[in-house]
Amino acid sequence: MYKLKEVAKRGSALLGAASLLVGIGSSALPALASADALNPLTERSLTLSSSSPGWSYLDGSGNTLYAPPNSGANGQKTGNTFSFKVSSTSPPDIKGFTFQYCTSAAGNCTAPGNDGHTAGVRNANSTSTSDLNIVTGDGTTTVAPSEIDGAFWSSTLAAPGGSRASHTPNADGSEGNFIVLINGTPSAGWGMTAENNETGGTISAGTATGKNNYIKLTNSTGESLNSGDTVKIIFFGTDDNYMTNPGAGAFFVRINDYSDDTTLDDTTIVDGGVTVANVMNQSISIQTKVLETMDFSVGVHNPDTDDIAAGGANYTTNTGLSAHGQCDPILTRDNPAASPATYAATPQNVLRLGDSGAEYSLRTDTAYDVFSYLRLSSNSSGGATVYYTGHTLTNTENDQVTPLTDSGSGTASQTGTEQFGLAIDHDSDTSSGHDTYPVFGDTYDSAFTSLVSSNPKYHNPQLYPLVATTPYGGGNGSITSGGTAKFSFNPNADTYAIPIATEGTDVVNCVTAKIRYVANVAATTPAGIYTTKVNYVASPRY
Repeated sequence: MYKLKEVAKRGSALLGAASLLVGIGSSALPALASADALNPLTERSLTLSSSSPGWSYLDGSGNTLYAPPNSGANGQKTGNTFSFKVSSTSPPDIKGFTFQYCTSAAGNCTAPGNDGHTAGVRNANSTSTSDLNIVTGDGTTTVAPSEIDGAFWSSTLAAPGGSRASHTPNADGSEGNFIVLINGTPSAGWGMTAENNETGGTISAGTATGKNNYIKLTNSTGESLNSGDTVKIIFFGTDDNYMTNPGAGAFFVRINDYSDDTTLDDTTIVDGGVTVANVMNQSISIQTKVLETMDFSVGVHNPDTDDIAAGGANYTTNTGLSAHGQCDPILTRDNPAASPATYAATPQNVLRLGDSGAEYSLRTDTAYDVFSYLRLSSNSSGGATVYYTGHTLTNTENDQVTPLTDSGSGTASQTGTEQFGLAIDHDSDTSSGHDTYPVFGDTYDSAFTSLVSSNPKYHNPQLYPLVATTPYGGGNGSITSGGTAKFSFNPNADTYAIPIATEGTDVVNCVTAKIRYVANVAATTPAGIYTTKVNYVASPRY
């Protein structure tokens, strides 16, 4: 579980990862802080191409084959997508945007990162640490950031309806690195630069990183905008132009827009902040904030099924839980009551798929499945969407199990045929007046059941108010040949995030999804150890 707090009305997202390890065959949003002007940028959100730390940039097999720039597994070379609505109506026209990455939502700005310092010098990124850094090519030995041509975007990169990119631009940057969309239409003439903009700290004291944490987009012509117009700005990670994620912790992005393309300060700011009410008398000014919260956990074990009291001291030591809570995080290891040494030695979020009596290998005459969980809570009034990214089961020779591509309501399991897919495993329950989509097949501890029956703030694990997207809602049922369960896996999931469940109008109160994975092989499937890493991204909207 991870908790993230920010100032009111900013978009947020976190990503969790569940890994699969199979004997025949385991291998991606964000915070916005207000500026200091009086007019807010509303409905703001930030989606990361990957929320992996910057020091993690390899795929499930430990190489870069399925972890290119801007992919879910690559935290070293990431892209960011910002979306918001403006409050002001031109004039003045908008000629500049700034994005400042900080460790806090307001006040002095320290760039995020955990590299630390030695003898007053900032340490380099390591295998477990990294500083956020916005890297731009110098235009001489590498390609400088450039704007994506609007016609090329509309004809090639944008999917029907403009809801997402159908594929990312070339990794070499030849197709461009960023684009500004106004109400979905490309805006031309923007230039991008990056620099360090930290306040109130020094590198020698460890209170500054010295890395680039500030993006400026400018346009000498500008755009005439009306209140309520939507601005979407996408920065794609490429070989020479990318953002390296910090190594740990949360970060915030402060966004402003300006009426000038050279002077980007308080004298030219147009949208960015909030105000308090006043009247034509000596008023009492009251300022307050409702901070955003978000909990998102991904793992392999639901603690609601455990008798925590029977687990004793080991359970509490391993999980930090001494009793059931309203929304306990999903655990990343099974056997939480094991000895602390045994529990700590168990790999996190690793699922073994196949015949347990034959080194978890797959067979042509039997379908096999495994399960993981994700749990999300957020005070986002605009709902949330959960996405997945990843690649199908693949061995070190680049042989792969054929993914079940998105098709209608999904595809049934068929033994003897190469298949890999996933779906949400839920049942149907309308007793509360709406379909709660309860988690299927789990039996809950009596102490947890008692809390649910006596406290209206507790409920059994359920997907509601999220609704599974069409190909991923049929995971409940049998997986024998032609069984009732239906699965899917988008073959493009290693280049862009695929929505698996969504809801657009309500607060997300402790939703739980049980994810079911299925695999089948043919007699001709090449032998080997197959792996994949499936990553999950939660994107609330404020």
